Amino acid sequence: MFILTCICVCLPILFVDLVHGSTLTGPPLSAVVAGFDGVYDLSLFANTLSDQGIDVTLIVPETIAHDLYENLIDVEVYKLNVSFGKSDYPEDQALKFCERLLDDKELSQKIQEIQPTFTLFPALRHDGCLLPWIKSIDSIPVVLTRNAYEEIYAFERTGVALPILQNSFWSRVSTNLAWRSISSKVESNYVKPAFKLAKEHLPNVPIEQDNLYSDVRLVLWGADTVLRKDFASLTEMLVEVGCHHCREPQPLPDDLRKLLVEHNLNSVIVLLDGHYKSLIEQIVEKLPRGRQGYAVVWKNTKLTHNKEEKLPESLYLWQDVDRQDLIGNGRTRVLLSHCADTELLETAFHGTPVICFPRDAQESKNADRAVQLGFALAIANADQTSSEDIANLIRTIHTTTDYRENARRVSVALRHRLNPASDRLAFWLLYVARTKGYREKFLEAPARVSTFNEDFQFFIGLCTGVIVGLLLACIGFLLRYVIMSDRIRKSKGRYER
Repeated sequence: MFILTCICVCLPILFVDLVHGSTLTGPPLSAVVAGFDGVYDLSLFANTLSDQGIDVTLIVPETIAHDLYENLIDVEVYKLNVSFGKSDYPEDQALKFCERLLDDKELSQKIQEIQPTFTLFPALRHDGCLLPWIKSIDSIPVVLTRNAYEEIYAFERTGVALPILQNSFWSRVSTNLAWRSISSKVESNYVKPAFKLAKEHLPNVPIEQDNLYSDVRLVLWGADTVLRKDFASLTEMLVEVGCHHCREPQPLPDDLRKLLVEHNLNSVIVLLDGHYKSLIEQIVEKLPRGRQGYAVVWKNTKLTHNKEEKLPESLYLWQDVDRQDLIGNGRTRVLLSHCADTELLETAFHGTPVICFPRDAQESKNADRAVQLGFALAIANADQTSSEDIANLIRTIHTTTDYRENARRVSVALRHRLNPASDRLAFWLLYVARTKGYREKFLEAPARVSTFNEDFQFFIGLCTGVIVGLLLACIGFLLRYVIMSDRIRKSKGRYER
């Protein structure tokens, strides 16, 4: 009986020790997500963390808080009282956000109560201020990337990946010089003044500008290989979490579903900016109507509509509906989108053909990638494309099965992965929290990286230079010998005469 009692007492103690020592378990986690721009994507990250059982506080400027994800669940939103001018540059907006963040006493008290396990933030135009602030609250910094520019910036600063340029030589040189210009501009106009501002408010924080990223152990890549893979990862601490929020579509709101079911079998979803309003209205007029026609649903939170203004019969403006519920709806035939990273990932996940209206170079690359995969068409210049042409493109995509079939293949590639992005996100956050204070050498990125091809090209260039140099030297000596011989011959001839 005594032995049985000892076993019953020791087993729970042993089990507790094993659980305590495991990197797969941990205490309750809390997180802060902060940023002054792109708040919709930030709120999607916050909502995903909340779904994983993490207590989340989202810090955003009050003036753009209306752009948050519509269905935030168990996410506390703290709105900083900071306003941005229309003519402010992004660096100026970032400095205003930084100053208000550091001055807000209520936020400081709240952070002390929360004691966040980690703080997630975009690196570009955030690092100079937030990294010292994160160190002052003893939180774990986690870098987010939301687009290609933030990726290059984060990779350059943290060293977790090696960017790859795939175009011609002069194109690579041009891209490299352009990025160096942007990086130096951010460094001089934001990082230095923001770090100086942070040191004024937090003078006792042991951090220097040269080692801002010394505590960063985790970088979350917010894209997917469906969009691009123009870098080589150097460590496991670069985690791909693109489409972390992707899910099956939910039923549409009753009012909207009733309109679509009663009048139309086909839907065209529009996610374009407000200044496309006249173009969208013209497209609606060109599309077939009636039961076999098209209903056009336009989701835009910033679009204001005068109720007295009459819209075309089949055009419906909707704001408070989840984007994925529209994209993945069974009646959706075509999507009109700018093809930003998150929108295009959602489109690929749900297998919906898309017509892209890119606004910048990065969205143009996304559009080209979607066209390459066979489930999209791109409008290079919407101002020079008529509504009749776009309406014809919509009908072409709907009636051509190849677009839907290619979209389905891409969707299967995203859906049928062994570990979803949300699971990877939860695992690595928990791992970093459990191993706080330790730096595993096998997970650190190497300090200096050079590829075999790079070394080989250097060796070939060196050999070529040596050979060409020797040839030029020999030619120079021969020319000198010929010239000197000719001079000697002429001088001897003169003396002989």
